[in-house]
Amino acid sequence: MPLFLPRRSFCFGLAGSLALPSLANAHSFDPSDVPPPALETLKWAPKTRAAIQAVINEHGHYSENYDVNRRPYAVFDWDETAIVGNVQDTLFHYMLDHFSFLLPTSDFQHLIHTHASDRPLPKPFTTIKGKPISLSLLVQDILEDYSSLAARYGHLPHPLPRETIVQDAVAQAFRARMVFFYQALRATHGGEEAQRWLIRLLAGQTITDVLGMTRAANEWGLGQSIGQITLRCPEGRAGEGGAVQATIVQALRLTPEMSDLFQILQEHGIDPIICTSSLEDCTAFFATSSEYGYNIRREHVFGARLDEHKHVLLSTESAKYPFPYGSGKTAIIHKYLIAKRQRPPLMIFAGEDSSAHLLSSFPETSLCCLINRKQSDTMQPFLKEAARLRSTERPRLVLQGRDENTGEWLPEEASIFLGETEPTLP
Repeated sequence: MPLFLPRRSFCFGLAGSLALPSLANAHSFDPSDVPPPALETLKWAPKTRAAIQAVINEHGHYSENYDVNRRPYAVFDWDETAIVGNVQDTLFHYMLDHFSFLLPTSDFQHLIHTHASDRPLPKPFTTIKGKPISLSLLVQDILEDYSSLAARYGHLPHPLPRETIVQDAVAQAFRARMVFFYQALRATHGGEEAQRWLIRLLAGQTITDVLGMTRAANEWGLGQSIGQITLRCPEGRAGEGGAVQATIVQALRLTPEMSDLFQILQEHGIDPIICTSSLEDCTAFFATSSEYGYNIRREHVFGARLDEHKHVLLSTESAKYPFPYGSGKTAIIHKYLIAKRQRPPLMIFAGEDSSAHLLSSFPETSLCCLINRKQSDTMQPFLKEAARLRSTERPRLVLQGRDENTGEWLPEEASIFLGETEPTLP
């Protein structure tokens, strides 16, 4: 028998020991003497942790306010919130590194040609030499790279070993152009369109394929150092549009503060609900796993969904299910939670760029916790308001800081952004 009990079993073990008839004073034990489960201190900003704990204590099942028939719940983003990093981006980069695409070239062309335009992209989206480039020329070069790689390696159900194609000039050009396209699409057509495009790239895969890649991508990402990586087209692969380059952030880390919060919420009878813009199955693989320490129930994970045919993902989204971006996230909460529980979220935890509509839609929500990071223009007003409310007694918006250079949280509201050394508030 271990000398020390784990924290979560300590109170139970103590209560069980005191309840033994052979122990003196066992008759005087009162279960109410054991305090309700509380958040570990870890690296929470003290005021943020206190605000969250106060809401839990007030509405959890240790409180007289608890309503078992209208079970309370808290809504969480997954990317940049429950974890440091982005599940969908990590999988995208893994697919590029291993050429893990199963669509024939003609189908792939249809997938990426949707937003192609002959108009030059705005700066800074130029070639390496500074010349203008259009999405239509970029797509033409991407298709040439894709066709060449497919002819050379085929479409395999399992990813090619990274070392097989890491030195391949065509693969390097394909990686750089695909990331450049994604970033340009995000800048010109908005985050939602770019996210939909990213999700559709999984077309042709089975869920088993996707989960296998997700696991491999997670393990790879968790083992890599945090930093920026610049992808460039080799000189010999300039194509019709010209050689391009794109810089990505490589970062994926677990967040122990969140895994502890999920467990504390459940011990108080409050359900943590994940609502993310990443593919639902990819997120659920991460969120439900005891291996990663989060242990969320599968039915409490909502993310993007694609149609399927004979267990193969299609490039179309589920028609009767909102796409979880902006107002789509709010629609999911209404459809799957408010309709059944007849109550808004007790708390909202937001770190994704897509959650502004969610934050503004439920004024009855007691507390909104925002991860302090550089976010979209629509999220900035909420971050600035949270910073302004720091000195108030019971703010509705609170901040949590982190050090993006280490992937760990900071015990304050300010964050140290990637490549910087001093903490900053919004």
